[in-house]
Amino acid sequence: MNNLRVPPWDATALSPWEISQAMTLLLRRLDTIEAHCDGSFPLFSRDGQHWKTSAGGSWMGGFWAGCWGLRALISRSTADRDKALALCAALTDKLHIDTLNRSLIFWYGPALCGRWLVDNSALDLADQAAAAIASGFDHRLGYLPLGCAMGGGADGGQRLSVDSLAATVQLLGGVSHASHQDAARAHTDALIAACFTANGACSAEAWSTQQQNSQQVILQALDRPGGWSRGQAWAMLGLRHAARRWGSPYLDYARAACVYWRRSRRTPYPADRPERSDSLSDPSATLIAAIAMLSLSELLDDGDNWRTYAAQQIAALVRSSYFVRRDGAAHAGAFIGACYRTSAAGCELVESPWSSFFLLEALCMLAGLIDGEEQGTQSHSMNPADD
Repeated sequence: MNNLRVPPWDATALSPWEISQAMTLLLRRLDTIEAHCDGSFPLFSRDGQHWKTSAGGSWMGGFWAGCWGLRALISRSTADRDKALALCAALTDKLHIDTLNRSLIFWYGPALCGRWLVDNSALDLADQAAAAIASGFDHRLGYLPLGCAMGGGADGGQRLSVDSLAATVQLLGGVSHASHQDAARAHTDALIAACFTANGACSAEAWSTQQQNSQQVILQALDRPGGWSRGQAWAMLGLRHAARRWGSPYLDYARAACVYWRRSRRTPYPADRPERSDSLSDPSATLIAAIAMLSLSELLDDGDNWRTYAAQQIAALVRSSYFVRRDGAAHAGAFIGACYRTSAAGCELVESPWSSFFLLEALCMLAGLIDGEEQGTQSHSMNPADD
């Protein structure tokens, strides 16, 4: 297990120049997206020009704020800082929406921007979100239910979802309130018990039912373990952060989930649903998985192996047609690599703030600007307007 062979699809990591160039294109792209969205939060674009937007940002609003937070961290521009913090403040209305996906909103927005930009208002907003989310812990079920809003549906109060695991662990596990940390850990344990398998594959959702004529609650997975690429990647990232917070056995779970990824996803462009012959690829899943492996490498004795593998996956995406890297091209800096359900008709490959955020974050990690805990590691200035 310690000597997994790196597949032959790519043998070279990105050069420092390639990392810098890709980051510059992504950071410039934020201005273009902002111009198309007329002050609203971007959700997704099929063509890089026409955007589906939201006044409140839906579950993606934190990622849009996070993109500007990373830009401000890099540029040290007052205007970028003000933009990032204004976007964080605009998320306040999401504090009490009935969805666990609030953790995505407030971790990738106010929590990270508050840390990167040393802003107490953003950090206070993140703390408020942690308290609101922790208060929703269902002691009968033993976890934090997904909730009914933002697509959770009428049965959202009985559903357990992997998507927000990493954000929940970090948002609740990093505060001083023991009850918040206990809720995050119990939630993680419930997900592992219901969704995690011995070979490292993880289901994306579980459902609680109460046995007839009994008070016993049964929690069971709703989908095939490992059957959704992005769900497996979310599990990898969440378990990695659980390992950092609580050590064993979460480190073993995280490693097993990453090993399963390497065995089951042989290219950087995995199918969204591998069991379906008509499935689109989902490069964004690779980004999340690569970030999980990069940050997990800091905790493993054979971490160099994992870092090399993750860096090669990121390089393949940056050099692919999913990322428009030609400076001066109409959509330069667009990452059209998120497999997303845009309507009842099905999924499409789109550009989105969350996939762009993860690409930018991965590049910042390779450049040494942030670490596996998403902390800034050094001062750096790179004006997005410069050549």
